Amino acid sequence: MTYTAQAEDLLPGIRVGVVRATTYGLFGPPEQFMPQAHALGAGIVRVNIYWSQVEPEPGVFEWGAVDALLDQLDDGDEAWVTVCASSPWATRRATRWLPASPAVDIDRYHRFVTELVGRRPGSIRFWQSEIEPCLPLFWAGTAEEYLAHLRVFHAAVKAADPAALVVLGAAVPGAMLGDGPAGAQTWTSFFGQVLRDGSEYFDIFDIHPYGDAYQVPALVQTCHAQLAAHGCRQPVVASEHSGPLPTDFPDNHPYLAEVLAAHQKQFLGEVPMPDTIEDMQASEAPAVIALYECMDELPPTLQMFMDGCPTELDNKRHRIACRDLVVRTVLALSAGVRRNLYYAMGPEWKLDRVLRIPPILMFDKLKLMDYSDDTISHRYPAADTFELLTRHLDKVERVDRITVPNHPDLYLFEIQRTNRTPLLIAWQRHDGADQEDLPSIELTWEWPYPSAHAVDALCVSVPTETHDGKLRIPVSSTPVFIDTTPAERPAIPPSAR
Repeated sequence: MTYTAQAEDLLPGIRVGVVRATTYGLFGPPEQFMPQAHALGAGIVRVNIYWSQVEPEPGVFEWGAVDALLDQLDDGDEAWVTVCASSPWATRRATRWLPASPAVDIDRYHRFVTELVGRRPGSIRFWQSEIEPCLPLFWAGTAEEYLAHLRVFHAAVKAADPAALVVLGAAVPGAMLGDGPAGAQTWTSFFGQVLRDGSEYFDIFDIHPYGDAYQVPALVQTCHAQLAAHGCRQPVVASEHSGPLPTDFPDNHPYLAEVLAAHQKQFLGEVPMPDTIEDMQASEAPAVIALYECMDELPPTLQMFMDGCPTELDNKRHRIACRDLVVRTVLALSAGVRRNLYYAMGPEWKLDRVLRIPPILMFDKLKLMDYSDDTISHRYPAADTFELLTRHLDKVERVDRITVPNHPDLYLFEIQRTNRTPLLIAWQRHDGADQEDLPSIELTWEWPYPSAHAVDALCVSVPTETHDGKLRIPVSSTPVFIDTTPAERPAIPPSAR
């Protein structure tokens, strides 16, 4: 991968971080989460802030959520705010949450962004205009209307904080690799128009690489090609990613058809999003309820995403999530992504996970942590994997894939780190839910160090042999970190391994 001077100048170093959740301080008090993010090793954090939070009435500004975020940032923290034009009075679609939509008065929008960015200039490094504006769920407007907002957004940000970076609303994989579902606007056309007419209004191009983790390098490469075709040289970052999702398993597709049809109506803007927690409580979906009524008859790969599933299936999904976290992150970094954030650090405020609604079925189990009373303190296994990953990637400079002769499914990466010896990360590609049942293979590699210490993504030690400048180690579908010194690591309960 060639790292451009543009990327290195704008984004010094490589940082791995977390997205707090879809909302922060919108459905409940804005809580402390930075100490927990620090403990995970997150080098960058992202939150969404909605116009409805900051200016609930014309000319009336409330800074509770914004100040709660700013007050817990330490020197050296890198923060990212995605700004959503959602308002019950100031936007064409009246809502506190989603979808965002064009401002009724663009001058009022300019003032709102100016006040927001100027609240404490220099504290927020990245300001993003909307979440995924190519999807009607997140932007109830056209590409032209988004461009009009982006121009005003860029001008307001740069005037209030010239050093801040403006981020284009994120592209989903379908935006760059293909078209969306029937009835949706053509995602490729959306970004084609934005890149053609708005290249001077953003500094950073953002993607959300959900889906097949092994498509991430191709997605990043395609983004660079699309940018170059429009004369753009902006760096590509990934401000949101995670897996697995229920849709990642083909056996689940027949059972999810009705659930996805209901969910797609929200993505296409045909059904309004609930605007309050109470609305969500009252919006249970018959298709999801029907799945729970026959839960024992469903494929194990679907049961493991459901509340109350058998413990062995829940633990299996945890293990798959731990592997996916490392694989997806390392592939993104090897493709040149210099900011990579996991979604989500925690749940929405007190959103009841037993609700039978598509978003909880699809996304709830992605979270790294959960509430214990009113504090985000309970950690799931993927949180320990995330911490293990960030400890190994501390001071990372670049990530390069190494081709292993005669082993096309063996993924080996060398990680260069400032003032640290290089690190190796390796795994064997096995697709599907039964990947852990397949045998390991032995990797023999040059190793000019007297010893080697290895731990896998499940925080389990892996035996190594070093002799005559060679390293020998078994490599399975679980990524393994190979270092010259033993790493302090969190402990995953044996039941979850």
